[in-house]
Amino acid sequence: MKRKPEETSADTIWPIVDRDTGKLHGFRTSTEARRHVFNRRAFLRGAGTVAIGLPFLEGLPERSAWAASSPPVFSFFMVAACGVVGNRFFPSATGALSSSSLSSSGMAVAALAPHAANLLFIKNLNFPNGGPKSCGHAEGLCQSLTAIAPGSTGATAYSGGPSADMIIAQAVNAGNDPFTLYAGSKSYIAERISFKAAGAGQVRAADLNPYTLYAKVVGLTTTGGGGTTTTDPVAAELATTRKSVNDLVRAELNSLMGNTALSGADKQRLQQHFDSIRDVEVTMGTMGATCTKDGLSQSSIDALKSGIAFTTTGMIEDVVKLHLEIVALAFACNYSRVGTLQWGDGTDGTKYSVPSNSTLGWPFHHLSHRVDSDGATGMNPTAEAAHAEIDALRMQSLLHGLDAFQARGLQDKSIILWTNHIADGPSHSATNVPHIIWGNGGGYLKQGQYVDAGKVTNNKLWNTLITAAIRDQSTATVNFGSGTAGELAAIKA
Repeated sequence: MKRKPEETSADTIWPIVDRDTGKLHGFRTSTEARRHVFNRRAFLRGAGTVAIGLPFLEGLPERSAWAASSPPVFSFFMVAACGVVGNRFFPSATGALSSSSLSSSGMAVAALAPHAANLLFIKNLNFPNGGPKSCGHAEGLCQSLTAIAPGSTGATAYSGGPSADMIIAQAVNAGNDPFTLYAGSKSYIAERISFKAAGAGQVRAADLNPYTLYAKVVGLTTTGGGGTTTTDPVAAELATTRKSVNDLVRAELNSLMGNTALSGADKQRLQQHFDSIRDVEVTMGTMGATCTKDGLSQSSIDALKSGIAFTTTGMIEDVVKLHLEIVALAFACNYSRVGTLQWGDGTDGTKYSVPSNSTLGWPFHHLSHRVDSDGATGMNPTAEAAHAEIDALRMQSLLHGLDAFQARGLQDKSIILWTNHIADGPSHSATNVPHIIWGNGGGYLKQGQYVDAGKVTNNKLWNTLITAAIRDQSTATVNFGSGTAGELAAIKA
């Protein structure tokens, strides 16, 4: 390879391999590599080639999500269905949270006690429309991440504006849309939280199968124009075999090292590069579960490779847990900085096998109405008890996810939010909607507290969270949704 005039002896040589054959095709200098500004995904997938670096999940430290010079904030927003049993959900009094007080509270959120130091509970936060105009479920979903009244009412309600995840992605996600996930049967009121803009047809499609995001994160698939998906064969081999890329092209590398056209200095730089790959591979084996497959329920994920046959008999919580594991991986590997999860159809038909539902056998939506009906409301105490047990079960699933985020060191680099599309089942109220935040957003948010938002609309929440999520890219004042301008001081550190 002839050296270009601007190259110096300090340049590093990057081998390039054909995607289909694995054959060595040439080299790129570090100067040229910088011009291409490889991120982790491009590092595996170039235009028709794969640049040799490390196999996926053996991780280059300098490409990890949290470079010291510009620490990012990762944002993930979950919206669950059918409300909560308010007097059995949060602690009875606001103030500091501790693991011991939370675990002994008897409330649904007691399951989250191990994470008390990183939690922020918020009460008295309202959606723009305080109550349903027609269908509270669809209308609530449309307001949860947009902070603006729906553009229409009823079961086909649509958004009055873009959702917060889209605003954040436009600022920090390098031109890529946020990833959008779903858990539950897609039936009556599905996919209603992530919106590109106001109006009908602006809702974003969500992935039900956890394997879909997994394959994208590990570089096995890529989505092109028209939504077509292709598989990267070299990335697939690396992810499957966990080989070093040096091993993948061993014969070509040995041949190159013996090439008499290379100067002694070129050979020395080449050997140093190969050695550094090995050094980093060994080092990453002792650095813990950041951008590695450690901690994933791999067999469960692999079982979904050919598709998902979703059932309404409780499978929803298993899907949620897998989604959360993969989101934690996606953030740790800097695949994306923002995503959403809709946790249940607006009128969730899941039949939970909680104790109090053993005699009723009702779907969740009916339990939330306290009567065996999609339209009427009642006062069945057994149904209320079953709803409270489902709240506790869902908090167990959230705990599973928070454990995954914590294991990857994301406490100080994330905003993980859980909320509901209504406050409670029978009334479908959109006032005092419960909100839970884990992670301090890079030091921007309070932690270990249960706070009162003062009955403000959720635009002030989103002004605060968007500001925290994008401040490494923009310091402009955020005025999102509708309502009183400004941030929510009660949640700021």
